[in-house]
Amino acid sequence: MFSVPLVTSTTVITPSVFWDVVMLYHNRPHVVNRKLLAASQVLFYKINFHSKSIAHICEIFTRSAVLYEMRKLKKLTRENVSESFLRGLLECYDKNVTLNAVSTNDFNERCEGIFISVRILISRKSSNECMEIVIFDKNENTATFLAVSEKHAHPLAPPFPYNVELTSSGNLRIKLLNFEDADTAHAEWIAAKLFPKLLKWTDEDMDLTDTTGSLSLISIDDYSCTYGRIKSKYGNDLVKEWPKKTNTDPKKYVFEDLAIASYLICLWRKYEFSDIKFVDCGCGNGLLVYILNKEGYKGYGVDIRRRPVWDIYPKETQLKVGTVTPSSVFANCTWIIGNHSDELTPWIPVIAMKSSPQTNIFVIPCCPYDFSGQKYARTNSFVSQYSDYFDYITNIYNTCGFDTKTDKLRIPSTKRRCLVGVRKKLSEDEMNRINSDVNTFIESRLSSTNFKARPNTEAVRNCTQLNRDLIHRLICACVNSLLVQKNYIKKANGNDWNKGSSLTIADLSKAIGKDNLKQLKEQCGGLQTLLRNHRYLFDIRRDVVYLREPPVLSEDTKKYKGKPCWFWRHHPDGCLHSSSDCSFKHGD
Repeated sequence: MFSVPLVTSTTVITPSVFWDVVMLYHNRPHVVNRKLLAASQVLFYKINFHSKSIAHICEIFTRSAVLYEMRKLKKLTRENVSESFLRGLLECYDKNVTLNAVSTNDFNERCEGIFISVRILISRKSSNECMEIVIFDKNENTATFLAVSEKHAHPLAPPFPYNVELTSSGNLRIKLLNFEDADTAHAEWIAAKLFPKLLKWTDEDMDLTDTTGSLSLISIDDYSCTYGRIKSKYGNDLVKEWPKKTNTDPKKYVFEDLAIASYLICLWRKYEFSDIKFVDCGCGNGLLVYILNKEGYKGYGVDIRRRPVWDIYPKETQLKVGTVTPSSVFANCTWIIGNHSDELTPWIPVIAMKSSPQTNIFVIPCCPYDFSGQKYARTNSFVSQYSDYFDYITNIYNTCGFDTKTDKLRIPSTKRRCLVGVRKKLSEDEMNRINSDVNTFIESRLSSTNFKARPNTEAVRNCTQLNRDLIHRLICACVNSLLVQKNYIKKANGNDWNKGSSLTIADLSKAIGKDNLKQLKEQCGGLQTLLRNHRYLFDIRRDVVYLREPPVLSEDTKKYKGKPCWFWRHHPDGCLHSSSDCSFKHGD
């Protein structure tokens, strides 16, 4: 049926790896297709189909046939798509067709048979509704994908069927029905984006059977609707107001907390948690508290210091200045939130355990800290430092008697794994045993070091507090290092001006010496921070440093005219420009 090979691998893989890769893509299409927020699984059947007029079941699932059945639905939602949808497509060819519902786990265990998956593709941005039919043929080692939607302008996935197959020689191949489909931007995406990703998964040393992905504890459909509503309701205004009070990136912080709030709302709704009273420990910018308060959830945030961005929230937003310590107790709290709570992260389950039998926890572990408030020392070198720390925190939650589950959030952060701890119903004897175990565990980790909270004033650590003479010496050392290799350009008067070469930050670090580098690192960020603070001298591109040319005087740069020109004072060839043409001041 599929006669046009689009792309084929040269490597050989086994059928088990092939199906692991196909199912990873099936379950997590958003990893490859950035238009998608997720795929909502609706139906999954093993099918027994026999028809003399149809060579392969894929022939039935054309765009027009699927669209015809879709138009019979009241709305494209999980609730409206049932087995009758598939029967409407199949029974006109085989009245005796049988459909047996299976799980993805059942599918993974089967070695033969034909299976059909029906799911709804959820857009990351628009309200475009799209259904995708996937036909898995384990007899032939093929998987056929077909996305169908009413809208033609901006489809969420290729609007024609494509076939992912394992050839008889063990190569991965993607085929299309006709050459017209091959000459499209969608086919280019399949060849340039999808196929390399599938190949990468075949080569990586990873557990390909772990296809649960993100948002596994909540309903994808509910999250999609909730996040879309909250983003539309609050997003634009927050992005507009955010820069007035802080220099942080609003597109990261605003949409990250909108996503976290959406997740919590869906979590509380799915598990029917009622009478929510939350405390956000170490609430920072307070945005998560603001959103949850606006959505009708009672609770407040507490942080060791006030943030200027708190001023953009209404007075009803419950934000408090205070210190949360290991001895803190929140008796009326049903949920303690630790959103990148740093030193408090290992203590939150202990605080929740002591607060009340109804107190649950939601934490996003980030920077690794131990009970002492000092950095966590990794114990398992076979996994990443973050994975080791995440396992350690999970162990604390289990020790404290919580039913602990993990999930991955959809947020613009590298640290997006979360822990959800729900209180178990325990007898008094069980609670006494847990308290004893927890105290013993904490004592073994604390040793002679007690917990120390961070100060309520944030230290300035951006290299601006260094001695000015030291800064000048370091800047001159970096410039002179760049000027060692000559690269002359002409001044307006015809004289030569050395622009120098390029060096990596690592090379410049060696040039300034270990003692100077140590002083810089104590100021957080090191040499790179110092160079970026002097961006009018240095141009940094992917860790490679170049010397900038002095800017020419213009409407945009005339505001610098009262400041002395560094090049005129310190460059061996003076300034590239004359006094009248330079944006900075020449002379004393």
